[in-house]
Amino acid sequence: MKRSYRFSESPHNSCILLLSWEKPTEIATLEGEKRPCRSLQLGGLGEFATEILAEKELKDRHKWSELIQLYGGNPSWLNITTATIEDLFNGSVDRFLSYPSLFLGDLEPILEEYYQRLSPSEKMVILWLANQEAADMFQKPAEFTLSDADFLKAVQSLRKRGLLEKISDNHGASLFAVPALIKNYVKNR
Repeated sequence: MKRSYRFSESPHNSCILLLSWEKPTEIATLEGEKRPCRSLQLGGLGEFATEILAEKELKDRHKWSELIQLYGGNPSWLNITTATIEDLFNGSVDRFLSYPSLFLGDLEPILEEYYQRLSPSEKMVILWLANQEAADMFQKPAEFTLSDADFLKAVQSLRKRGLLEKISDNHGASLFAVPALIKNYVKNR
């Protein structure tokens, strides 16, 4: 089914805000510096996420930044997790973080639903990347049954879905890494 995005092709005085984990390809082809359609990838709340933790009156303030970093500052994920910390760990962030394995609780079905939408090639690539810090795309494992084109398509799709972060190394090369929470989920599923 072909979607129509006429609002981006016709002059008007409106503003439309689309929030999504994934950027539709049709939107990506319409955007540009001098075009009427633009995208902004939102990162986590960063230190502002402490307000969520303070509102819940969580303990161990010295561990809050570690929790925020683990959850990428995602406000929805932090809200779900703070309820678990309150309920099972008596509000102790330190006890939650020191538990032998990361407990996702009510967040797990959300991540599982998202993971199930990945293609087999995307699952192969994200699992490979989840088992290392960061990788250059020229380091594709020889045992991968994916063609180079399919490998890059999988990487590109994972980037569009927000499941890979791009990091530059000291030589200006682009490395790709899986965010901490997603990495933990993929490795332990």
